Amino acid sequence: MTPSVADSTTRAVGVSKAMLLQKAADLVGSTKPERALVLRAKPEWTGGDLTVRDRVVRVVPGVSQLGILDFLTNMAPDDYAIILTDRARSDLGNAVLSRAYKNDIQMPDEWQAIPRLFEAREVSRELRRLDWAATALLDHQPVGGWPKTAEVAVSDTFAVSSLLNSILGLDLSTELDSTVLMSTLGRGDVRSRWSSIDPGLRRHLIDWVEAGVGSPGALALTIAQKTEFVTPLAVSLVLDVLWPDDGSVADEHQAAARVRIERHTGQSPVPVETAKAAARIAKAIVLRAGADASNDVTVALKQAEALLADIGWPAGAERSAVLTQGYRARVRALAASLEGTGDVEEALTAIHRHRDAAVSTAPDMAVRLHRWLATDEPTTVDLADDIDLQTRDGAWVDAALGAIWSASDDPVVSSAYSALAQQVAARRTARDGHAADRLSQALSNGPAATLGESVIGIERILGDVVAPWRNGGVLLVVLDGLSSAIAASVAADVARIGLVEFVPDTTKRRFSAVSALPSLTNISRTSLFCGRITKGAGDDERKGLSTAFPGSQTFHKDGLRAPGGSALPPEVVEAITTDPQVTPVVGVVINAIDDAIHKNDVSDWEWSFDQLAPLRPLLDAAVNARRTVIITSDHGHVVERSSEALTAEGAEARWRPVGAPVAEGEVLVSGSRVVAPNGSAVLLWREDAHFGPRRAGYHGGASLAEITVPVLVFQPATALAAAAEGWVQAPPQTPGWWNDPVVAAPVVPAPKPKPRKKAAPIDESEGLFGFDEIAQAPAPSPTPDMVASLLASGPYASQRAMAGRRALPDEQVETFVRAIVDRGFRAHRDTVAAAVGTPVNNIGQVLAAVKRLLNVDGYDVLSLDHDGVTYKIDEALLRDQFGLGGR
Repeated sequence: MTPSVADSTTRAVGVSKAMLLQKAADLVGSTKPERALVLRAKPEWTGGDLTVRDRVVRVVPGVSQLGILDFLTNMAPDDYAIILTDRARSDLGNAVLSRAYKNDIQMPDEWQAIPRLFEAREVSRELRRLDWAATALLDHQPVGGWPKTAEVAVSDTFAVSSLLNSILGLDLSTELDSTVLMSTLGRGDVRSRWSSIDPGLRRHLIDWVEAGVGSPGALALTIAQKTEFVTPLAVSLVLDVLWPDDGSVADEHQAAARVRIERHTGQSPVPVETAKAAARIAKAIVLRAGADASNDVTVALKQAEALLADIGWPAGAERSAVLTQGYRARVRALAASLEGTGDVEEALTAIHRHRDAAVSTAPDMAVRLHRWLATDEPTTVDLADDIDLQTRDGAWVDAALGAIWSASDDPVVSSAYSALAQQVAARRTARDGHAADRLSQALSNGPAATLGESVIGIERILGDVVAPWRNGGVLLVVLDGLSSAIAASVAADVARIGLVEFVPDTTKRRFSAVSALPSLTNISRTSLFCGRITKGAGDDERKGLSTAFPGSQTFHKDGLRAPGGSALPPEVVEAITTDPQVTPVVGVVINAIDDAIHKNDVSDWEWSFDQLAPLRPLLDAAVNARRTVIITSDHGHVVERSSEALTAEGAEARWRPVGAPVAEGEVLVSGSRVVAPNGSAVLLWREDAHFGPRRAGYHGGASLAEITVPVLVFQPATALAAAAEGWVQAPPQTPGWWNDPVVAAPVVPAPKPKPRKKAAPIDESEGLFGFDEIAQAPAPSPTPDMVASLLASGPYASQRAMAGRRALPDEQVETFVRAIVDRGFRAHRDTVAAAVGTPVNNIGQVLAAVKRLLNVDGYDVLSLDHDGVTYKIDEALLRDQFGLGGR
């Protein structure tokens, strides 16, 4: 017989149950007659018998030859047994070995069993070096077995990853990395499974992860074994503020906290690079979770704040870019900046870098209002200018004011917002006062003194706006009470569903109409549908539209009630989809806004499709039918914000009959546009006052928010070729301060305003208002010489020559560059597009064309910032490449 390695020099070791099961399977599956397997091992076993393939395999100690022989003699013919012995071959002799499986002592080489577990031929050298891995793989086999490897040899990565996945309760094929480990260990059941395994095996696995996966993953496993309750994600979020990436020097409290966190990390000291790497992964997990964070992430965020308090540094939470306390601290810093103790723009940037930046729009709106207050009040010469200013500027101010009105429960922040709102209200009040004076003058001076050439009366909307689009079919949506502020929000929502906004090509701006007076529904809305100043009800409106456009249909509140399961009544859908030659205009009146301001507190509402039902399905139907959509109103409204209650005989919410003397905040109006007894009425123009009972909002007065009637025109993207003459796709309509900081400019003489055409007398049957281009004085440039010098430089001329026919006109290049340079060499895409007068979907082409001229030899003089919406010019490169001299 060939000498066996199982001699007296071979140390007997304890064996695992998994190893015994493998040997038992070999024995039961063998075709050899022997039913006993002698295994070199310590003759100790307390685990009882084994069952393999429905066969019971006894496990017995064999302490001597005589004892083993006695056992073999007494075995029944169908018995199977594994005999554990530490006796040498020579001690057992042929008397035992001749009756043993394979006639020899079997060695407990657990590695022999491993290839079979993974359906492989062998074990890789790297896996065999892990002397603990074979036992672990045998001891922790999952019910369905280990996954099959695609390689000839089982690798350490494949085997140990499968082992760790099994221990943690993950899918065995999960590709492990530090992010997966940190995320998974956020679950309590996973931490329990991990803590329950042998400490020695945990140490081996942590070491393997450290070498093969990464130190953050190993740290996560180390933290998880320290406690079942504190998650590795929470500890890693604490590490983020203890060792921030900015490299700032730690103060004494922070330094002390770094020592105290060691009891949670299990490492002393905590490796700094490991801490930073784990923190980056933790932040990425939280940021990826977003607003819909799982309970595990939410718990980790709260635990992190509690941990910081536990280690004696609660203030550390305020430095975090993901913890709630960090957001609150940043908003408080903004509040302080708004009151003059810091840089407002830097404070807002810090908020934007926080995970919770999207929780509220109030910080952005507050900064926008702060910028607006830093701008000079535009000069207006008549009511037309005032209405136009409300549409392109005041509307956005009103929207931002609503967003901050009740935005914070933090007394520090709310105090700053309140002070800001008061400053804004004061400036808006002054603007309303000027407009009220001009309204009174314009109406009292008679028809020859029109309200301006850029604004039309509400009675002219059908003729001046709807009629040019009628051939392709129009859906005319009248949102009762739609203010210019809400219109700005609605326009943004509408643009996102496949409708393209159009504006007059003379101004490339939205325009507004002026309501009839008082600005009431039964007056202004009837005047809109009838094409003349009048008063009436729903039947008058239906008759007015069908008279102006025969075959047209109008639907009011009851006509919009859809049957169960439908978004729109069949009659409305049928009207919209009917041939425009049969039904040229479909009029729809939606009362959602007017109803809301009588019943709900709308002071801080963010209006969207959800509050304006059934606007969205109406727009979808119009897109499908390729109808032009015109959204307008009958009047605007003011919102109740602690206004003063006044009393007057016969008064309604915002107006009263003529009688008592006109008080401060009131204006007397009279003339053909006033539908009141004797053609005269006294209107409130102050937003902070009302007659009668308190409501959520009011209309009927003379504030710009009430008398301005927004007019929005959209075409489906599939029907752009059918645009009406004189209308073009709209460039962005946001004012410059909405997206960009206000950069101080040196005082330069303002160009003389372009004189308006003198209005000829107009027949009142055709309305009092004209509609034409408004003269725009270009904004003074803080760096006029620099841009002019650029265009006059030799390198620029060379670049133009190289661009050939693809080069843009110099005027367009100048406008584009100046829009960026004048704003500190950084400007939002929409700001630049508005300056150039091109739709935002086309500004990318202009950017590419200007880049060809400015980016000499591939240097990024002009580039798009990492946020994807900011254009920037490198001032130093611009000066160097085009020889513009030093700063």
